[in-house]
Amino acid sequence: MGVDNINSVNQNGDLQKVMKLEMMTEIFKEALKDEDSFQIVMESLTKALSDSTGNIDLSKLSLDDGDLSKLGYGAGERLNNVYNSVKSDVKSGNSSIDEAVEKASRKYGVDENLIMAVIKQESGFNPQAKSSAGAMGLMQLMPGTASQMGVTNPYDVDQNVDGGTEYLKDMLNMFGNSKELALAAYNAGPGTLQSRGVENSSDIAKLPYETRNYVQKVMQYYG
Repeated sequence: MGVDNINSVNQNGDLQKVMKLEMMTEIFKEALKDEDSFQIVMESLTKALSDSTGNIDLSKLSLDDGDLSKLGYGAGERLNNVYNSVKSDVKSGNSSIDEAVEKASRKYGVDENLIMAVIKQESGFNPQAKSSAGAMGLMQLMPGTASQMGVTNPYDVDQNVDGGTEYLKDMLNMFGNSKELALAAYNAGPGTLQSRGVENSSDIAKLPYETRNYVQKVMQYYG
């Protein structure tokens, strides 16, 4: 979490809670050896503890001394429980998106939560999103992919979710139903995985940081 975030702690917080927060940070850093995973956890924890002004409200930090003593280095299940408690929920807040996802899920047999997680990471549930690379809409379809999936209007919620889910299903089929590999292919393209010799989830380490980070975040949202 670091000094900058600690400096933004709600002034009503006391020194003991600040020390607990610092201790939790060190525990997470030690237990989560991978830097990307550590950053995801800390971003989620910061979000969970933030108040309406963006400052950290330590009154939300409910761990007591007994909890912290159990969070020793290498604390597996306990750490996992804390991680799960601060994960981001995937909610669109838009009934038309929910309906489109439900429909596409039934049509292609892809988990609704996985589709939602992809949408959250790709566009933040903004149907009008467009990237600098030209990816469009909720599931950020590139023009070629949109055309391949029969999407004539990438900014139409139903068309975009249908086309994106169909493409995601194609990636799942191509990579033995491995969600991690399918997500990597969705982000980087299946050709990138093939050219880099990515054959299983552990091989994702061979891919660029952007794709590794993408897979981790979508899987975090998916839970």
